[in-house]
Amino acid sequence: MDLRIKDSINNIFGGMKPLEMSEFALFGLMAIVLPYDWQLVMWLLPLLVVNTIVRMVAARRIGNPALSKGARWTLWLVVAFFVYQLISMLYTDNSADGWDMILRRLPLLLFVLCPLAADSGYLTRNRMRMLMWIFTLSLTVKFIIRFIVMLAVSHKFVFASSFDPVHHTYIAMYLMFVLGFLYDEWLNHRKEMSRTVQLLSYLVVLIMLAYLVMVLSRTGIAGLVVMVFAIIAYHIFGLKEVRRGLLMLAAVAVVGTGVYFLLPDGSRRLTQTFEEMSEGDTSDARYLIFGSSLKGISQSLPLGVGIGDKNDVLAKIYEESGEDSAIQAQYNSHNIYLDAMLTMGIPGLFLLLAALAVPAVMAWRRRDFILMSLIFSVAFSGLFEAILNRQMGIMFCGLFLMVALASQRGGELGEVKGKLKEVKGS
Repeated sequence: MDLRIKDSINNIFGGMKPLEMSEFALFGLMAIVLPYDWQLVMWLLPLLVVNTIVRMVAARRIGNPALSKGARWTLWLVVAFFVYQLISMLYTDNSADGWDMILRRLPLLLFVLCPLAADSGYLTRNRMRMLMWIFTLSLTVKFIIRFIVMLAVSHKFVFASSFDPVHHTYIAMYLMFVLGFLYDEWLNHRKEMSRTVQLLSYLVVLIMLAYLVMVLSRTGIAGLVVMVFAIIAYHIFGLKEVRRGLLMLAAVAVVGTGVYFLLPDGSRRLTQTFEEMSEGDTSDARYLIFGSSLKGISQSLPLGVGIGDKNDVLAKIYEESGEDSAIQAQYNSHNIYLDAMLTMGIPGLFLLLAALAVPAVMAWRRRDFILMSLIFSVAFSGLFEAILNRQMGIMFCGLFLMVALASQRGGELGEVKGKLKEVKGS
């Protein structure tokens, strides 16, 4: 085995206590199975909670001194966001739907309570990167499997949301996060990689980009464009690497032009939305959904309608508008911000925005592009899909928000603990 690989393994697994190793193994299993089935993550979550409780008892203390202040604030804001949903039950009429949604979002609360309850000093930056690589490779394997199945069944390339059985917006959210992680690897760790590993990482980037194109997610493509231009701007204005930034811009222009002409059907779907917007076409279902959500919000300020009544309120507005198709489809707000405001009013929207803004500011100050890409992928996808209404979004947000924040060192004690763990590992 290559000496560099042995050193990497020792740095990652060396020095961990048995309960820390079992928790890390659970993280790894969740990262592997999440792209395939969120229900598998649901089954592993109770084991994670039990492991955290046992670690807490073994340490004879409650709390996590290793957390940074920003990470701690973010986790408590998510807790407050969940608690306010419980408060909204006081003024909701449809308590059955309300409790159903609260139970559906309960895993998010359990995920964020774990790093608040027990010391996460063992979860160093390198170990967090290892989990990200596991998730990335799991997505890569899934793409290869889907690609082979597609060719075996249709004997041709198929560009459609049906390429993956998981909803295309959620797959796009996963892919945007992974592409941000791969950029962080290239920016900060490419000099540590062997030439072979570098080439393999470039291949993985191409596969992730192909995956995004194959599922034809307009949200994913738009988010990728924003990410790419943000990266180019960072290199030109932040790092003062004008030449590299211009080369990136030229490469993006060439690749984008090639995709547009080589894949006309897919390109048409991705440009159709912008054409409809410029022509004032409001036939897209989201115009109806967003308009109805805003109408419901205007009628329920400042506290919202309560978590159980949001779907009933939207159904009533659809009925008043004569939109039978929307009633049959039972459309929700398709937007986490509108959903939060319709459900919990101004306080709910404030808590949601704060839970996204605090880690975003922390990530920018630390130039942590992994955490930054996580917040961006969630915040941007949330513009077009109510990702906190479905378990595949809740599991993703809970798992990686927990891992990304638990690895954020804070204060002298946290820094010293993290360094000691890495020294023991080596």
